[in-house]
Amino acid sequence: MSLFNDELIEKIIQMTWRNPAFMAIAIAMVWLIPQLLIRRIMAQNYEESKLTKQKQKIDKLYPSSFK
Repeated sequence: MSLFNDELIEKIIQMTWRNPAFMAIAIAMVWLIPQLLIRRIMAQNYEESKLTKQKQKIDKLYPSSFK
């Protein structure tokens, strides 16, 4: 005898995967979570490159050979 009968499994599938509201939320999560992670990584990279460019410009204005 199986732990779950076929009727229970079908009912769970019908309540979740065939539910439009659940599917909309699931698709939105699959779409948004990676997008947020990538956006955070890209923002960090942008800030780091911005600081390095700023440092390079300052180094051009005040070269270390005069010190």
